[in-house]
Amino acid sequence: MYTFDFCCGRRFFFLFCCIFLLVAAAAVPQSAPAADGFNAENVVAKSLEAIWTGKKFDTGLEKGQQQLQKLLRAGKLGRTELRKMIEARASSMLERYVTSRYILRNASQRFDSVFAPYLTWKDAKKAIWKAGLSKAKSHVPMLITVGTLAPSGTPWINIPEKVTRPRIAMLSRGKILIKIYTGGVMGQDTDILRKMDIGQLDGCGCTALGVVSAAPELSVFLAPGLFKNYDEVDYIYKKFRKRIDNILAKRKYIPVALIDTGFMYIFSKKRTTSLEELRKRKVVTWFGDIETTMDKELGVRPIPVAVPEIISALNSGLADTNISPPAWMLGMQAYQYSNYYISPPLFYSPAVVLVSTRTKDRLQKRMGVSNAVADNFLELIVHEFNIDEREWRRQIREYEAKCLKAFKTKTGIKEITLSPADQAEIRRASAATMEKLAGKAYPKDFLNDILNALRVYRKTGR
Repeated sequence: MYTFDFCCGRRFFFLFCCIFLLVAAAAVPQSAPAADGFNAENVVAKSLEAIWTGKKFDTGLEKGQQQLQKLLRAGKLGRTELRKMIEARASSMLERYVTSRYILRNASQRFDSVFAPYLTWKDAKKAIWKAGLSKAKSHVPMLITVGTLAPSGTPWINIPEKVTRPRIAMLSRGKILIKIYTGGVMGQDTDILRKMDIGQLDGCGCTALGVVSAAPELSVFLAPGLFKNYDEVDYIYKKFRKRIDNILAKRKYIPVALIDTGFMYIFSKKRTTSLEELRKRKVVTWFGDIETTMDKELGVRPIPVAVPEIISALNSGLADTNISPPAWMLGMQAYQYSNYYISPPLFYSPAVVLVSTRTKDRLQKRMGVSNAVADNFLELIVHEFNIDEREWRRQIREYEAKCLKAFKTKTGIKEITLSPADQAEIRRASAATMEKLAGKAYPKDFLNDILNALRVYRKTGR
């Protein structure tokens, strides 16, 4: 009897242990379905890190991605599990690796090639931001302040206010907010840059004046006759983007967007159908050596006036002619002092949205995160602005075209085209101005590199 009871007890104990182990195993969360030694979580982690660091997918990883996609198509791995894997890996990844805005430009295409349609780069960004925010020791929102001359309701403000700023607030769950001071309430570009330098502001939406003040080398983009159209502007911006960024970085600025102020035309109160007549006009000059040198090459005697005083000069009769972007003429109501404008334009006028490199230090201190995480957050913020650049430029350029059309159809301003001989003289003066200022206003090698790139682009289209 005792033997029977002992044996039964052993069997009962063995059965109990088996059931316990089965229940315990079922209760342990599985990191990923596995088949033939395949580890989905490992493939997700390596893929995400390769995308974040800009590394190529090696052959082994590509094979793993193919197996991962089979699991996703078969429904053996779901969207929720995938997102959790990315969140888990992102937490350590943000501490170990710092990405860059250049890498992030291709992140959407690379990520979606592996994980879409089950998970897209937009989903991944949310998971990455969430992982980064989980490391913050402080829950006090970080406010990034930007000053600009651009008035509310214009394309320069509409994109950041209605698109970029809300998206960053959403991704950061309200922990990173952007405040834009419009209409010059923080002063001119030079005032805003000075406030950035002493820590009163984080950023500036710079017109050409601010671009030249922030980095004189970039005044090369204002060289007369440099660009024939906006396609050329886009090509040069893309080709020389890292060079532009490096120039600004040396002065402790990070460009979050390269956009336009617009092409600049000659506007005049008096009918001006030739260079000879232009030389008789009282022409305002406001953006420095490039404009004055060009005026002198054309035989024009410029009247130096600060930007805030241009309207007063036109109104008082001190001047009757100015060179400005159409959008500025409309926004400042300066068109009412003009009856004519000369086409084609003389100059291209860039615009750049900058933030101070000190912003990263403020972000790190305010949120209580590591140096690497703060760097990654700043690159993510820049990336969000970069995403909107194309649409931003499109709206600005469309606005410029509408301004010119409105001038002709609603205000009676007439377009004038100079004779071929005068246009040839303008081209000569433009080339002479470029050459005279090379090595003075901007580096000669930078100008030559841009001119060489444009020559190739005009021949080949690339």
